[in-house]
Amino acid sequence: MWFMNEDTNEPPSSLPATTFAIRHDGWTVERQTRFLTALAACGCVREACAVVGMTYGSAYKLRSRASAKSFRLAWDAALDCAMSRLETAMLSRAIHGVRRPVFYKGEQVGEWRYHDERLCMFLLRYRRPLRFGSHLDRLPPPVELIPPPGLDGPQPPDRDEAMEELDWQLGDLEDDGDDASSRAR
Repeated sequence: MWFMNEDTNEPPSSLPATTFAIRHDGWTVERQTRFLTALAACGCVREACAVVGMTYGSAYKLRSRASAKSFRLAWDAALDCAMSRLETAMLSRAIHGVRRPVFYKGEQVGEWRYHDERLCMFLLRYRRPLRFGSHLDRLPPPVELIPPPGLDGPQPPDRDEAMEELDWQLGDLEDDGDDASSRAR
């Protein structure tokens, strides 16, 4: 996009002034440019408005005007710029976790790291859609999980066969234990 500098993923030093309408309500071309640059850097409308000394309500009013199409497009481009920061922060949180303090008797005695599994699942689903995407939810189950016709599902093993298998496995464990104890002596 014209607003994004591909090399550094930061806004360019100057924006084309011809894309902005001249305003008499405080949103001058220079103020719009500073707002959009700040928005691209921080990704937060309130913070960008604070940088230029305007309210976020007035920014949204300007954005909603029919004559402010170029401002809307530049706003969207600025938010696209900021998304790379958010993406990087999310990846870092998913990999490294977030520090959480541990308190004992009102004093902080340590900290632990919280790893958000939902964040990891979200990142995997949307960053690696071929392997983890939602299309996999709609696939039929693997053939070995589909019961044969006439059966409602997998049948439980026969109790006697299961007990024989368990006794045989336990016998192996006892034999291993006897060998180990005789070697230790």
